[in-house]
Amino acid sequence: MESRYYFWLMSSEPETDKPFLVWGGLTEEEARQKGLEIFGGVDFVIKRLKTRDLAKASQIVKYGTLERTHSLKSASKRSGHDRSIKRLRHKRTW
Repeated sequence: MESRYYFWLMSSEPETDKPFLVWGGLTEEEARQKGLEIFGGVDFVIKRLKTRDLAKASQIVKYGTLERTHSLKSASKRSGHDRSIKRLRHKRTW
């Protein structure tokens, strides 16, 4: 059985460096379009993960951060999601 991959968007707020993880879509092109709509001019990365579940995706990303940086502090940063971005936009421009 073939594994299905899903596309997630990762970015961070320029001022506070708070990480964000947002569902991108079923295709890379769909994710790229959504990233441009959500993040505007802020850089973002498209990650291909084997899950569509937000909690599992966060776990995978945090594990990857820990593996890459060996820093428990950076790996355990809380990620913002769709609602966090909407609240942030409401307070100020992204």
